[in-house]
Amino acid sequence: MGDADAAIARVEDQIAQAQARAVQARQLRADIDAVRGVAASARREVTVTVDASGRLANVELADAALELAPRDLGRMIVETANKAQRAAGEKAVALTAEVFGEKSSVVDHLRAELDRVPPSADGTTLTD
Repeated sequence: MGDADAAIARVEDQIAQAQARAVQARQLRADIDAVRGVAASARREVTVTVDASGRLANVELADAALELAPRDLGRMIVETANKAQRAAGEKAVALTAEVFGEKSSVVDHLRAELDRVPPSADGTTLTD
């Protein structure tokens, strides 16, 4: 009977661990949904806020932004949005690492996505 009791105890422990991971995963999802990345251009003509996925939440233009050539303003918005996305991504990676551990394949995947260089309008990659 001892082997059966030990097996039941192991299964119950595994169930409890799985339930705890599910709670952590739900909380992580909520925490990541709340992440925002904010970046501003060098002279603060443009400020961009994005969520953890990089979706635009807000773009603020200072009066000085309206003095820029449209092409320059567009480039500045994209570059600032990319910086904001990086900031949000770094927060999401840190939250995920807290739950799954630094060496988790999930964290590795998020870091790889974060390290991808965003494309530019002409199909090349943007660099700092």
